Amino acid sequence: MTAFAAAIAWALLVIPRLGEAAEAVTLQLSGPATFEFAGYYAALWQGYYRQAGLDVTIRPGGQRDNVPIDPVREVAENRAQFGIGSMQLVIRRAQGLPVTLLAPIFQQSGAAVYYRADSDFSSPAALVNARIGRLPASDILDIELATALRAEGIDPDKTKSVPLKPDQAVTALAGHTIDAAIGSAWMVPWQAHERGIVLKSFNPANYRVEYYGDSLFTMERVLLAERDSVERFRAASLKGCEYALEHPDEMIGRLVADKPGEPPIADIAGFNRYQADVARRLARYPEMPIGYSNGDRWTQIEAGMIGAGVLARSVDLTSFVYNPAPELPRADGGGRPAAPPVIMLIGAVVFATLAWFSRDLWQRLARLRLSVRRPRAPAAAIPERDQSTPAADIIITVPRRPMTVPAPTPSLPPIVNLNDVLAPLERRIRQRVRGKVRCRFSLFDALWPCRTEGGPAAACVLDLVAAATAVMDSDGMLIVGTRNFAFRPDNIADYGPGARLGEFARITVRDNGPGLSDEESDHIFDPQTTSRPAIAAAVAVMERLGGFVRVESAEGVGTAVHLYFARVDAAAPSEEPPAAQVAE
Repeated sequence: MTAFAAAIAWALLVIPRLGEAAEAVTLQLSGPATFEFAGYYAALWQGYYRQAGLDVTIRPGGQRDNVPIDPVREVAENRAQFGIGSMQLVIRRAQGLPVTLLAPIFQQSGAAVYYRADSDFSSPAALVNARIGRLPASDILDIELATALRAEGIDPDKTKSVPLKPDQAVTALAGHTIDAAIGSAWMVPWQAHERGIVLKSFNPANYRVEYYGDSLFTMERVLLAERDSVERFRAASLKGCEYALEHPDEMIGRLVADKPGEPPIADIAGFNRYQADVARRLARYPEMPIGYSNGDRWTQIEAGMIGAGVLARSVDLTSFVYNPAPELPRADGGGRPAAPPVIMLIGAVVFATLAWFSRDLWQRLARLRLSVRRPRAPAAAIPERDQSTPAADIIITVPRRPMTVPAPTPSLPPIVNLNDVLAPLERRIRQRVRGKVRCRFSLFDALWPCRTEGGPAAACVLDLVAAATAVMDSDGMLIVGTRNFAFRPDNIADYGPGARLGEFARITVRDNGPGLSDEESDHIFDPQTTSRPAIAAAVAVMERLGGFVRVESAEGVGTAVHLYFARVDAAAPSEEPPAAQVAE
C-alpha cells in the first residue's frame, strides 16, 4: 500500500494543474510585422505558445519618441522578456551587458554590398576607389562591411566613405551620389524594384565567415530565474518558424488580413511574398534545422570583429550562446507533453494499480539468475573442465547482486588539434597587429591531440595577443606557436610550482616587449593586482578546461605565456624528451 500511495502522489504532482493560468511574457521584434518575423506569429496563431503554458504578447519594432526601439534595451530594462537581435548582440555582451543568445533563426544575415548594374564593384578590392555609402559605425551592416574589407587587407577608414541613413541606400545609388552601399536583403532589393532600378550585389561573407541573421535572445538573469519558461518559449518559437516556412501563403494571408503591424510598404502582400523567399534562402531550411548554432563559427565571427576593431575584448562564448538541454521526444513537438491531463492521470493510476497487484513479480525477478552460453571453443582454451561435457553446454551462473543504476557518464569535450583552433585566427591576428608589430606563426605539425573547447581556447589566445601587442614598441615581434611538451620527474623541478607531470599540447604567445618586473611577476595571476588582466583571465579559463598556465618573463627580454592542454590518452611521461620541446 505504501508503494501504491507513493505512485498516486507522484502522478498528482507531475500532472499540470487544470485551469492553470498561462505565464505572460513579451517578445520585442526588431522591425515591423512582416514575414521576416512570421515564425513568432505562427507560434502565436497556431497555439504553440499556449500549449507551452505561455501567454505571449508580440510587439513589432518601431519608434518611441522619434527614437527607434532597441530590443536589447527593452529586454534589459524589463519591458520585455525576449527580443530579436542581430550579431550586434556579441558586441553588447563584450561591453558587459549579460545578454544570452537563445537561437539564431537565420543561418545568413542577408547583408550585401549593392551597386548599379551598369558598374562593376563586385569585390572588396573594387571598392578601394569607390564612393561607399556607410552606415553609422555601430550598425551591424557597417560592421559586416568593415570586417570584409579588413579580411582583404583594406583599411575601411581609408575608403571614400559617404555617410548614409539606413533607408537612403537605394535613393543614393539612383542619384549617383555613391557607387556602392551596404544593405540588407530584407529590404534593399524590394525598394530598388519599386523604383525600377536594377542593382547587383556581392556577399561580404565570401571574404570572411558568414554572420548569423535574426536571433532570439534574452537576459542571463531571465534564463537563470526562469529556465523552464525560456526553454518552452524557445521550443515553441522554433516550431512556429518551421510552420511559417512550410506554410508561407497561409502566413502571408494572415499577416495581411490581421495587420498585426503596418509596415511602410504600399504592396504589403507583395512585399511579404518577397520576404518569404528571402526567409527560405537565409534560413537554409530544411537543409539546416532552425536554431542550429556552430561553436567554431562563433569563434571566427568574434575573431573577425576583434580584427576589425569592433570588439576591444573577447567574449565568453560558452555563456553567451545558450546550449539547450536534450529534450525528450514529445508527441506534438511542443514545450509540454501532448497527453491531456486526464489521460495522464488515468495512465498513472493504472500503472500504480498494476504495480500493486503484481508486487510478487519483483520478488521473482530478484531471484532470477543470469545465464550466459559460451560459444564452442577448443578444449585447450577451457581449463579445468570435464572433457566429457560439450563446450556449448557450459552454463555460467552469476550470483545475485543488488541492482544499481550506473551514474550518468559526463560528456567529454571533443578531441581537437590545437593547430585547427589557431589556424582560423592567423589572418585576423596579422591584420590586427599590422603596422604595430611583426607577427609570426609557428605551428608544430605533429602536435598531440587533446580534449578541449576550441572557442574558449581561441578567445584566450586573442586576449593574450591583444595584451602583448599593447606593451610592445613598433619594431616588436609577436610569436604564436604550438609545441608538444612533457613534464617528467627529472625535469619538473626546473619549471616552478605551476608545472604538472604529464604530456601536453601547448600554445605559446611570446612577445619581445619590456617583460615583467619581479613585483609584476609575483602578482601576475591575481585578477585584482595583475598588470596583465588577460593572463589572469586565461588562468580561470584554463582551470575550467582542465589545463594550466605558465608564464616566463625577463625584463628587457619579453614575456611568454604558455597554455597547457593534456594529451589525449597520454601514457606515463617517457624518459626521452619529446620533439620540439621549446617554443620559438
